[in-house]
Amino acid sequence: MMKASTDPTEWRTTMIGGSLQAFREDPLLFMCRLHQSHGDYARFRLGPQSFYAIFQPDMLKEAMVTKADAFSKAGAFDEIKRLTGEGLVMSNGELHDRQRRIVQPKFTRSHIQAYAAQMALSTHRIIANWAHVQERELTRDLFKITFDIMARTLFSYNSQSTLEQIEKAFDSINRIASEKIRSLIRLPLLIPTRQNREYAAALRLLDEIVFGIIAERRQNQEREPQDLLSVLMGSVDETDQTGMSDRQLRDELMTMFLAGHETTAHTLAWAFDYVMKRPDIEEKLLQEWERVLDGALPGAEHYNELEYTQNVLWETLRLRPAGYLTGRTAMVDTKLGDLALRRGDAIMISPYPLHMSPAYFEDPESFRPERFDNDLMKKLPLMAYFPFGAGPRSCIGNHFAMLEMVIILAGIGQSFRLRHIKGHPPVVPEALLTLSPKGGIKVVAERR
Repeated sequence: MMKASTDPTEWRTTMIGGSLQAFREDPLLFMCRLHQSHGDYARFRLGPQSFYAIFQPDMLKEAMVTKADAFSKAGAFDEIKRLTGEGLVMSNGELHDRQRRIVQPKFTRSHIQAYAAQMALSTHRIIANWAHVQERELTRDLFKITFDIMARTLFSYNSQSTLEQIEKAFDSINRIASEKIRSLIRLPLLIPTRQNREYAAALRLLDEIVFGIIAERRQNQEREPQDLLSVLMGSVDETDQTGMSDRQLRDELMTMFLAGHETTAHTLAWAFDYVMKRPDIEEKLLQEWERVLDGALPGAEHYNELEYTQNVLWETLRLRPAGYLTGRTAMVDTKLGDLALRRGDAIMISPYPLHMSPAYFEDPESFRPERFDNDLMKKLPLMAYFPFGAGPRSCIGNHFAMLEMVIILAGIGQSFRLRHIKGHPPVVPEALLTLSPKGGIKVVAERR
């Protein structure tokens, strides 16, 4: 799948761009080749910016866990900040620590189980409109389901016209931010290009809607529903008993929306793609669903018993990690293993080269959910497998995401048999803000 090339032209760098062309064409392949040719770490340049790519688990553990305070989020990813603001994904220092103290206690496994019923209902309501033997664009359908779930669990919203506005704005921001992140020259939003005008308009629309929801909720707190917005509005920093401002609430909501909507939909799309190609895996899933669910909607009470369903998703996250790339900037002189970093040095981190390493995974290019039996993750080095990150910047919504994906996968799978349309080309990844199936996945849905 990701073999190293011996063609020297594919490694050619330019004086101005450095390795930018190879990185833009296929960042997964680029990172794998760096790992294969350099080992534990490699230095490379994208335009004027130099990076160190880190591939050794102990060095990654230092960067993301034991020495996390020595690093901040890398500037190359600041385009995401236009959407998430100072939410947990992009904030740094004391602000990040404070927000984590406020938010993390509300994202324990027991807390998020309360949203399982809404996850199942959203899935059931949307797929109920699917016709038998109907051709569908699976990725788009999954986006509708995860979008509906996030809108209702975040702020109990059910205005279809407003939801469509939010969805369109998110689509614009995702596409444009991805292009900007991978560009050598990024024009500031003040320059009124057509792309910048679309970008700014989408951001303004989201702000208007979300701030409006927050303002309405503050005025009607006696009737507020028990959604994530109400939970966040009632949460305080235990050190000083202060809560979040409207701006901080907006930033955390947008962070959760991005993380819980897009990454979940793409991971599920990849999972279905793998399962459709493996009837033996599909049969094991069907047997598990029949035994555990017996036709019922999946819920939180079923999660622990749906072990093979979880393993299918863990294996999907190994081969197609939604968060395929992140970065850090050293705030002080420090060392990672034998690599000496100076203040301002940037590092780039991708789980993909490690997830594909035969040092940690036997036959790494094969889709084998059974590999996660018998607590495999506890036996691996800490940073050999990290689809949800690690340390103080690990994804606090990992329990939410896994519960949501298990419910959607089982909810669709026990009701419909999905197959690629005739002549469907192989589905390949496209590195946008998250790792997406390029061109989508077209399927025929047969009601079971």
